[in-house]
Amino acid sequence: MMKIAHIATDEKFIENAVDIFEASYPEQNTFYITTPKPWSFIKEKKIYRQLSKKKWLKLLFIQRDELKSYDVIVLHSLPSVWLIPMVMLKQNYIWLGWGFDYYSRSFNAGLIADRLILPDTKERIKELVNDTDSANCRTDLFSHLIKSLFKSIVFSKFFYQLAMRNLKIFSPVLPQEYDLVKQTYGLGKKTKYSPWNYGILEKHIIKNMKLNEISTANAILLGNSATATNNHFEAIDIIAKSGTSRKVILPLSYGDKNYAELVKEYIKNNPEIVGQCQVLDTFIPLAEYNSIMNDCGFVIMNHVRQQALGNIVAMMYRGAKIFLREESVLYKHFKSLNAHIHSVQELELDSTLLDQHLTCQQIDDNRCILQAAWSEDVILKRTKALVESAMS
Repeated sequence: MMKIAHIATDEKFIENAVDIFEASYPEQNTFYITTPKPWSFIKEKKIYRQLSKKKWLKLLFIQRDELKSYDVIVLHSLPSVWLIPMVMLKQNYIWLGWGFDYYSRSFNAGLIADRLILPDTKERIKELVNDTDSANCRTDLFSHLIKSLFKSIVFSKFFYQLAMRNLKIFSPVLPQEYDLVKQTYGLGKKTKYSPWNYGILEKHIIKNMKLNEISTANAILLGNSATATNNHFEAIDIIAKSGTSRKVILPLSYGDKNYAELVKEYIKNNPEIVGQCQVLDTFIPLAEYNSIMNDCGFVIMNHVRQQALGNIVAMMYRGAKIFLREESVLYKHFKSLNAHIHSVQELELDSTLLDQHLTCQQIDDNRCILQAAWSEDVILKRTKALVESAMS
């Protein structure tokens, strides 16, 4: 039997991954969770094991045979500290990229030339950066020096390249991103690409989603989290200038609470739009959340980098009209598939795009595109191919 180890954090995508890998390799997976308990997104199961800092050290120095016993080790995202086992222990590693872990690394300006945070948003988050810097100045000097030395090694390009030598498979969110990472940061000489995504369309992504009556879904979904890469401030201005009376839904419960407060304050001080905005800044029951999402017939994701793919796929299948930035690899990807989507820049020039929903034919076309990439049969076949490629 195959033995597959997974290194992951307590994130909302992980239980989808458990379903998919268990369907492909039943009772052959172990998920090591690095987040301290209590967990917020994943539920206690036999398949999960707590991976504390102490346990990490034991696996790397004392209990190395435990990691060596696995045929494949799957890394769900790749923060720099997770490069350490890749350097210290040769194995068949798979890196499932999330976006944050490859769009910028400390030794490089970033994966793409465009700035991820637009000017207005960058200006408004300055105070958050300054507050963080002040807190760092109060850190114990010796501890700060040790951490700085550790980071200078582990976050360096040299250490990253050492780790890449043992990377068998890199699977970013979009196929185009494999070449971007390879050209910008470098990958191992034998590192291969294998497509894989979190979530099965029918089972995870559109579960509990209303698929009809899109013409009565009149709200706008703006962004996916309380993170600066959403560029909320520019998007809010575009909506305000459009003159639309549609309700605007802003999910801000996930991410940086201080950033969320800045966005809420900006809305409060904007008389042109304050009455239309509904901020979701606390976790609400799933049924209530789904009801709110079902009321959204328009989606504006103002990210420069690829982000919020799961949300976009779900809302596109729902039949919503999607607006993405032209710079985004995600926009280019969907355009290459002939999906019916628009750019945020188009909306800025033509506010009437918010007047009409997609046609039934456009919705059907988009659903066919998504089914070809996200159906259960496709995802399970990709999972088998992913593991087999790592073993070859």
